[in-house]
Amino acid sequence: MTQIPGEAVGKLMERLDGTVFSHSGIATRADGADGAATHLASALAQKLPHSLDYGGVRWDLFGKYWENERDLYCIPMPDDARREALEYLADFEPVPDGEGSFSYVKLVTVAAGLRAVELEDTQPELAQRMFDAACTLADAWRATSRVRSYFCAELVANAFGRTFTRAEMVPPEVDEEPDKDIAEWRWVGFLVDLMVDWVDSDDPRRQAWMDLCAILTGEDWDFVADAATALAKSGMRVFGTGPREAAVPRPLRPPPPATGQARPDTPIPHALVTPRMLWQVFGHDEDGRSTLRRVRRPSESTTAE
Repeated sequence: MTQIPGEAVGKLMERLDGTVFSHSGIATRADGADGAATHLASALAQKLPHSLDYGGVRWDLFGKYWENERDLYCIPMPDDARREALEYLADFEPVPDGEGSFSYVKLVTVAAGLRAVELEDTQPELAQRMFDAACTLADAWRATSRVRSYFCAELVANAFGRTFTRAEMVPPEVDEEPDKDIAEWRWVGFLVDLMVDWVDSDDPRRQAWMDLCAILTGEDWDFVADAATALAKSGMRVFGTGPREAAVPRPLRPPPPATGQARPDTPIPHALVTPRMLWQVFGHDEDGRSTLRRVRRPSESTTAE
């Protein structure tokens, strides 16, 4: 896991999800040989396009992140789970049409799902409808063997095959305030452009997209303005942007009590999983201690700390 420093959509995700991590993947070797991992296999987009999907599964050298002052953090996984994840990655190839694609619409969807969690205490009826709409859209756009389109954490969740629940979407407390300094109509126009450019009029996914957009634009303008700022500022460039200081993750605080949450054990689509949820579920031992480790650079003495 790592941060996309200075990237506005990543900042939006950080605010909603409660950690500095806005990108995740699977440590691997591009050559398939045994030995220490050298690459991060992840679903990403390098810039914001006019269409929904751009990029795909990429195998980037750890050094590419370090060159841009981005620390990498890893979670050791059991051998059988790691083997399963690597077998999942084996279906992708770093060639055109072989690497799948990055789905930007799922960034919007997971942000809306987190926003629904944020609203549960103050506007429970709206939160429920927003959560249901986000789940419906995530189901409609779920990655399949024929349509391999991913959000970064969705790829990891699929690879490890773990079921996540609604209760696990509740983030730790966050302190950062939203940034609102952009004309809101740009967000609405972007939503419409995505729908028109990508989804055919008779595609059932179109209705799911319209239903979520109607709730966001009609009943949660604060979120619309927030997301508009992120979209307008975002270049979706993973490398070479943002501050030159590596971000250090704070210890993952427990989420606040969610006693009023409806159906907390409800399974959620993998398209609603976030990097923080991966850390929360996979990155702790049986005593609750974090197993998250920083990957050391070659100039340092060992592989991780």
